[in-house]
Amino acid sequence: MSVRTVLLRPLFFLALLLPLQAADINATLIHADAKVYESLLSRFPKESNASKEKNATAPAVKLSDEQILQETLLEKLVALSKHPISLPPIPATVPGNEKEYRLRFGQYESWLDRKAQLSKELASLGTKADVLKKRLDEIVPTRKNRARIQTLQLQYAYYRRQEIQVQKALDHYRKAIDETPDFLIKALPSIRLDTAAAVKRLAQIRRSVAQMEEQIRQLEIQKERDDLLGKSADSQKAAAKIRNLTLGERSLYQNEIMELFIQFSAALQSKKENRVFSLQHRIEKLAPKAFEASATGDLHDLLKTMETHLLGQVSALKGATLEEIQNVAESLWQEVNSPLFSINDTPISAFKLFVALLILIFSIFLGALYKKSIQKLSFRSRTITPSTQTLLSNMGFYLIVLIALFSILKFLGINLGSIALIAGALTVGIGFGLQTIVSNFVSGLILMFERSIKIGDYLELGDELRGHVSDIRMRSTTINTNDNIDVIVPNQDLIQNRVINWTMKDQIRRFRIPFGVAYGTDIDKVEQVVLEAVQVSGFTDIHCDDKRHTRIVMTGMGNSSVDFELYVWIQGPEIHYPRRTASRFLKLIYKTFYIHGIEIPFPQRDLHIRSSDITIPLELRTSAMPPPTIEKE
Repeated sequence: MSVRTVLLRPLFFLALLLPLQAADINATLIHADAKVYESLLSRFPKESNASKEKNATAPAVKLSDEQILQETLLEKLVALSKHPISLPPIPATVPGNEKEYRLRFGQYESWLDRKAQLSKELASLGTKADVLKKRLDEIVPTRKNRARIQTLQLQYAYYRRQEIQVQKALDHYRKAIDETPDFLIKALPSIRLDTAAAVKRLAQIRRSVAQMEEQIRQLEIQKERDDLLGKSADSQKAAAKIRNLTLGERSLYQNEIMELFIQFSAALQSKKENRVFSLQHRIEKLAPKAFEASATGDLHDLLKTMETHLLGQVSALKGATLEEIQNVAESLWQEVNSPLFSINDTPISAFKLFVALLILIFSIFLGALYKKSIQKLSFRSRTITPSTQTLLSNMGFYLIVLIALFSILKFLGINLGSIALIAGALTVGIGFGLQTIVSNFVSGLILMFERSIKIGDYLELGDELRGHVSDIRMRSTTINTNDNIDVIVPNQDLIQNRVINWTMKDQIRRFRIPFGVAYGTDIDKVEQVVLEAVQVSGFTDIHCDDKRHTRIVMTGMGNSSVDFELYVWIQGPEIHYPRRTASRFLKLIYKTFYIHGIEIPFPQRDLHIRSSDITIPLELRTSAMPPPTIEKE
């Protein structure tokens, strides 16, 4: 027996058997050896050999729950002290060929796994020990709580002893991981790597991974089916198979990294920097599927260390910069492709919205460019009328935008069939709420294809509205009056109401110019002089042919005059200005009558005065007009 054991044993007895003054952590329990734990274990009463025999009559000694738990903890402490964790030796030789090189990297991968597992275990043990310490701090050390405190002390010592061993193993694997880059760097210049075989094995591994993933998906579907049917046993079996396949899949990913690492090492040998950085990126992208998150950093350090030693600091820095840029680009790409919302179970991302907006803007720009090209073509070609130009430009513009909208829906991944269903559901709403808009839209299409109203036509709507058609759109038509006022008329009004089109077929219109002469005037002379005046007027827009010629018609005998109308046909743009055209001919008629002395009568009235005693003064003045006749009754 060692001196240390002799000195510490009484302290343990005092700690466990004497009343405690405070529920503090007993640090001596953590650092004791197996003999101390065995001595404490021997203090517990045991069942006698007679009680263990088949025909024993002596009563068995029954331990309390706290005593059983303390005895179990001491046994585990004895086992930990006598049988510490076994650690594999770290190879100290440099690999001499590809097989040994692969073996060393395979060991490195296993060390990464083991390090991740030990890190998790160490963190778990630390958390448990902290919880026990907190509970010990909260317990008041009384005689009643004595057994409970002793149990917690032993349990705390057990966790801390486990922590010591796990930390030792963790340090061992960390050392092995840290030493691996030096051995691989020293071995790489002198070994020959078969990259062609690595490529073949990599392809085979990928096929195996794809098959395993398919099996996992099928088992997941089967498990969900069993859960729905209430078959818990079958569901548990499927879950166990999924776990096994997941572990196998992880092993395949590690094998895939192995083959990529062989290619990476060969690229380092041949100093192919771009190839090195590309393979490094592929390995690090695959690492999260093969290792825990804590192990991916060690793998990254290994690759960077090999790059620095074999390519140089500058090349490695350049590769790190390119890698960082690539990582930032990938992160940004993932961010913009993350779904913002969903439409009919179709995720819509910011990138898709941005591209959709670009397509829409480009389509509008293309449509505007198409309109300009049609306008230029109409200026060069006289065969294209303004109405044809409007029809071609508008229909082409709307067709381009419509194609763009369908392209946007296709790019966003929205099923057009579902859009059709939604449109069908909205038909009723459109029929009630958007009836006028739809009616104007359809009327616009009719006007464009029917061409009963064209750009440049002179229309008359009602008694006051007259003007040129300046634009025909899908919803409305713009009419520019002679006062340069643009009147927007819904297309529905042009279809449903009566519209007078002065220039539908040609630019010829008959004007009726009314005038009158005094009674007693030679009506034949009136007709003759007016027709002669029209012929010699010099108005170039007067039209005459076999069917259309200028004439004068007597329309009636009024109260003060004999009424006539001059029928004259006008051709050209002057028909768009009826008042100005009528004014020209009225001036011509007035001047003609003045030259020939034909009287334009004033209104005449007969005045009748009854007899009266009142004297009415009467004064007659000489004038050019004949004196009025006064009759007395």
